[in-house]
Amino acid sequence: MSKLVLPRLLSDGAVFQKDKPIHIWGFDEAGIKVECSLINADGSVAASAECNADENGRFSITLPAFEAGRVFAVKIRDAVGEEAVVNDTITGAVWFASGQSNMDLTFDRLRDNYPEIIASSENDMIRCFDIVSETEYSGPQEDTRTGSWKKACPENMYGFSGTSYFFAKRLHEMTGLPVGMVHASLGGSHIYSWMSKEMLEDYPELLEEASKYADPEYRASRIKRNETLSAEWFSPIDEGDEGRKGNWQNGLPKDVKDTLEMPRFFEGTALDGFSGVVWFEKKFNASKEFAGKEAKIWLGTITDSDEVYVNGTLVGSIGYLYPPRKYTIPEGVIVEGNNTVVIRITVNHGTGRITPGKRMMIFNDSCKPDAWCNVLPEGAIDLSGEWKYRIGAASVLPYPDIDFIDWKATGLFNCMTAPCTKYPIEGIIWYQGESDSHFDDYLKMSKIQIEGYRKLWGDEDIPFIFAQLPNFTIDCGDPDCESYDSWWEFREVQRRITEEVPNSHMAVLIDAGEDNDLHPMNKELVGRRLADIALDVKYPGKLFIPSTGPEIKETVVNKTFVGYEVILKFKGIGNGLVAYSLDKAKAGKIKDFAAQADGKIYPAIAELIDNNTILLRIATPAFPEKIMYLQSNTYTGDIIYNSCIENNKKVPCKLLGPFVMEV
Repeated sequence: MSKLVLPRLLSDGAVFQKDKPIHIWGFDEAGIKVECSLINADGSVAASAECNADENGRFSITLPAFEAGRVFAVKIRDAVGEEAVVNDTITGAVWFASGQSNMDLTFDRLRDNYPEIIASSENDMIRCFDIVSETEYSGPQEDTRTGSWKKACPENMYGFSGTSYFFAKRLHEMTGLPVGMVHASLGGSHIYSWMSKEMLEDYPELLEEASKYADPEYRASRIKRNETLSAEWFSPIDEGDEGRKGNWQNGLPKDVKDTLEMPRFFEGTALDGFSGVVWFEKKFNASKEFAGKEAKIWLGTITDSDEVYVNGTLVGSIGYLYPPRKYTIPEGVIVEGNNTVVIRITVNHGTGRITPGKRMMIFNDSCKPDAWCNVLPEGAIDLSGEWKYRIGAASVLPYPDIDFIDWKATGLFNCMTAPCTKYPIEGIIWYQGESDSHFDDYLKMSKIQIEGYRKLWGDEDIPFIFAQLPNFTIDCGDPDCESYDSWWEFREVQRRITEEVPNSHMAVLIDAGEDNDLHPMNKELVGRRLADIALDVKYPGKLFIPSTGPEIKETVVNKTFVGYEVILKFKGIGNGLVAYSLDKAKAGKIKDFAAQADGKIYPAIAELIDNNTILLRIATPAFPEKIMYLQSNTYTGDIIYNSCIENNKKVPCKLLGPFVMEV
């Protein structure tokens, strides 16, 4: 067996960071001499260097920096003749992409939204090294446990992160550079999951918890606990499910009279607070032309898990709430005339739903829907409306407190980030925070994280570009409840990072979300916004539109007969301010300005009066101490953008970010 071992990042197709020394490292016999050469396409040697492995067998070789576009084979050879060759490497721009689920979301989930992008993705100048999520609590690892370099092409796209791909695509299109994305993310993860022990020295309680999970026996016991608690909750309702016993997948009993209009929350119905299994049924008619053909059934998202049957045939199931239910109905299942859809829903926490605002429908190739809107395509079968239902089994136990082992402090950093810090990069993009929106120390931790990453990569000026949380409301709760999730407050925390950390930058995304979905599909907009900031920061002269939104440069307050007027003048307006809403249901007026006076919040009537000026009218007898914009979890009307010219038309470009400003 060969003793010469290279890390996975040093594998065929690798992208090396341009204009920075190339780092080659690995393992061999202790003390052995190792030589590395970069071989040009004509067989000549572009550079070479050698070293001796240390007492642990680790060797580290630094080769000169090269400009972008150089293609090499990398040949590593030791003193006893063992050799490793890395083929088809190229110098370009390498970016590290990390965070939680909205960075992790792949084209497998996005396939219906970007079929043309996937089909036309062939480009060996865009390459991705994707690390499958794993944790390690014993300490930083020398190598990733998974990953290989893959080029953009239709067959590889389904495993690519949507955000990081669109970021790379934009950079490549605007600069011509080869772009390599090193991607490491995990849904639900916390910021401290991606931080080292040294970074968390001010948080002994987190480190104490992490140290427990470094013990394999303790970790195994927690996994066993999860399995036991889950079985104790699910087994009684599965075994006692009257639907299973009565084969309700073929249709509910004929005496069922209870109905609900779908899609909807179960709150406020007879199922309010219900946990357990409930079965739903709906009949539909299919035409002769529809019958027998393969079809798709879309049901939006469902809380918490589901099984979907068409005429008794299981067409799909998902075990948790977030993914959209998009299932294929095989040929021959749908018949002419009367058909039956049955959904078996398991509700874990008493908050069941089939998510409002999502389409429930069956369609085939003759009536494909537009993935970007909620309009039912002509010819599709509408499944919204009245559904019969009956409880199959009610749970008598509260849902167990499952231990999400992979989210603890240091675990993801040690296994997924630390091995990458030996690989020179151009910068970092980060999309995380949904799981930390209640976390008081997020600003402090972000500053420590960014400083720590720069230290580990050996570059104090690595740009750190992150995504501000977008609009979202459906799981944020009631504003009057203690559990209310104030994403708008968290956005202000994120904004402050850019004020307190040099060379940190934020993409404003208040228009890029979906109010009823934690995982919005518009990852092209996210990737482009992050990339435009990167272009401005790292590749000056390549971007001819604003990279960020307008900023207030002057504020004038005037007393009026009915209150106050506030005049806001802006810089960074591009070709002028515009008021616009991507959501047509919200378009028409600017509604998201307000003012604080005497401790109370007053709405402001806003008007865009010229290319760089907004007039606010506030009916308050007291002087407005603060002006606020977009201080809610979503936007309610037109929002303010700067503009650029495309195809001889002025179009919205980057938006004014949420803010609270003292007058």
